[in-house]
Amino acid sequence: MKTCPYCGAEYPDDTTICAADHTPLDRPAQASAPEQQPGLDFVTLTRCQNLFEADFLASRLQSAGIEVFIPDASVMQVMGAFDQSAFGYVRVQVSPKDYDAAKELLSVE
Repeated sequence: MKTCPYCGAEYPDDTTICAADHTPLDRPAQASAPEQQPGLDFVTLTRCQNLFEADFLASRLQSAGIEVFIPDASVMQVMGAFDQSAFGYVRVQVSPKDYDAAKELLSVE
């Protein structure tokens, strides 16, 4: 299974590019911070089931001094009036330099 280093979507091993954001999948998933791609300032740390969970996680990371970005927040706010499960997930992203610290913070739960 390959994982997109940008959005975290999973694909079969023979897939070469992410259908969601067109990120190349030619490299295996890394245990540490994914390599930053030109034009991409954040990498996906995790995916949450809903915006409330993503906001809670983001506030926890921010209180530890980690810069956080939720790229799906606006979409989920609009979808909240309808069906949030139609979108599927909410990405929580961090700067590549903070990736390892954020993963460690989440694993201490």
